[in-house]
Amino acid sequence: MESTFDYIHELLNRQMALRAKIEASPIAGEIIFTYGNDYYQEEVRSMGLAMIREGLDTEGEQLILDFTKEHYPMHVDNELKWIKKMMRYLQLITDTFIDNLHAEGYRWLQSNVDMPNTHALFYPIYELDTASLQAVHLGLNTLVDLAQPDQLEKLQGWAYYR
Repeated sequence: MESTFDYIHELLNRQMALRAKIEASPIAGEIIFTYGNDYYQEEVRSMGLAMIREGLDTEGEQLILDFTKEHYPMHVDNELKWIKKMMRYLQLITDTFIDNLHAEGYRWLQSNVDMPNTHALFYPIYELDTASLQAVHLGLNTLVDLAQPDQLEKLQGWAYYR
């Protein structure tokens, strides 16, 4: 039980570091968070899914749901569906996966958390959108250019299609 506590404590410390980085940015201004577009929620999702993959199924799911209940109580059912979907569709990032992304015309991988992070969740995108550009302006390291082979080396995490 002690190792479980230490693990959760380490993950929550990473979340607080991300939160401090976002809030310290001079261009952050008045940030308004919404369900599905919340960097803190994404960090909690990463932590919860990492726990689930490492055998802490109940604890990982509960971590995600606790955050959702606190900040987005109307979306708890949506989050339960998201968890089930993610456990079914997550893919390891391999050379073959990257080749398939190139073939489908994707140009970027967008991470849900600041990298490097072994538990990052990536989704492929064709073009940079407002959220991607905002992350760049905030100083977050969340984009991977698929045209840059050096960025793809030692890339850790999981990928899914939104």
